[in-house]
Amino acid sequence: MTGVASFVLILLVSGNPVYVSLKGSPPLPDIRELGFAAMIVTDSSMADLQEGLMKWYLDEGYPFASAGFYFSSEDTLVVNVVPGRHALLEEIRIEGMPGTRPRVFTRLMPRGLGEPFSREVLEEWLRRIGKLPFVAAVGSTELLLGPRGNLVVVQHLVKGKQGHFTASLDWKGESLEGMGEVRLLNLAGTARKLGISGKTVAWGGFDAHLDYLEPWIFGTPVSLFLVMSQETPESAWVNREGSLEGILDLGRVSVSMGAGAWRGFPPGGAREKYDYGSAGMGYDAKKKVPQGSGGLDVALRCRAGRRMEADSTGVLSMAHLSFDYRFYQGVLGAGGSVSGGGVLQGDCFTGLMDRLGGQSTLRGYPENAFRAKMHVLARPELSLGETETRIYVFTDAAILKNEENEILRPVGVGIGMRGASGVFDADVSAGFPLEEGIGGARVYLELTASI
Repeated sequence: MTGVASFVLILLVSGNPVYVSLKGSPPLPDIRELGFAAMIVTDSSMADLQEGLMKWYLDEGYPFASAGFYFSSEDTLVVNVVPGRHALLEEIRIEGMPGTRPRVFTRLMPRGLGEPFSREVLEEWLRRIGKLPFVAAVGSTELLLGPRGNLVVVQHLVKGKQGHFTASLDWKGESLEGMGEVRLLNLAGTARKLGISGKTVAWGGFDAHLDYLEPWIFGTPVSLFLVMSQETPESAWVNREGSLEGILDLGRVSVSMGAGAWRGFPPGGAREKYDYGSAGMGYDAKKKVPQGSGGLDVALRCRAGRRMEADSTGVLSMAHLSFDYRFYQGVLGAGGSVSGGGVLQGDCFTGLMDRLGGQSTLRGYPENAFRAKMHVLARPELSLGETETRIYVFTDAAILKNEENEILRPVGVGIGMRGASGVFDADVSAGFPLEEGIGGARVYLELTASI
């Protein structure tokens, strides 16, 4: 099977036009992909054209391609290309990530060793690597001919932060709340993730959270995610929860299923119990950009199960959906997040309701200022800056139904600045409830140190 690429105009030294006809077995490039639009016919330019053709075929997985040149007439140059054998993927070598096991990266390749090499598969693999939080950048790719006559991929990576410690404060007048978190993104060079956090609460007590991700169990793209937490939603009230999920990675899409148990211990009341099954789906099209992270991230999580307390029992179903999108054009950045959810069926325990307020949900309001049976939350943001150091303005707005079935519409507005310098990332902002005015402003500070 043969094909002919588009013609390209070449100018002879005499000034007479000559056309190039590129023939050969597919795949054939448009000759403009090789960077040639016009040139003078010389020995060196012909060598450049041949080198460009051979480089293109190597990238397609044909390291043994060859080309022949001849003039079929005074004004037509014919280039016959024979691609040769389609090479297999022989080996993958990783450079620039000392301390991380190569298997962490090679297992993300959609095709295994010994299968035909594909540039599209290679590009998908690089996209997956670029999403790993402990990789700062994906560098150059080299294709070499291996000892068994097939292709060896040498991939250069730039090592990123392997974890971080974060401290944050929420301050207004005499009210001060703090949170600390340690998160390891590449535990022992295996891509295992471990997060431990703790937060003080205004009425006393301490919220604690632990999560652990075990990636690629049994050599499959299925990961196990364990979460354990304790929180004090009110004075003398304690909630405890544990869950285990399996997460299947399908490229940009992830699917999860699991189960969990929640126990509530309200003051002066009997223990509340909720055992549930969970399912979720996510779509992550974000990519790293000089300003941080851009693109779309969508997540849906549902859970349903049996709720029990001293004098009642029933089915409780809950769901949450979130969208996060950010884009940058020059110094201007825009985007934010929209999320919503709550109770779909049954009666919800007070301590299990969604809590809104504070730096991660409704800036300008105290932490956990609202409990919601159902809610929709929007957090649009505009920013200015050419790098990760940016000034931004925000509006956090929600519509929620509280425990008394009242409809509330809290809105917080404010301004902030975030940036990075060396191993440190900082975010400082001030926001106030729209109904209170600037006199109700709260200050938020978050400082992250890479480890």
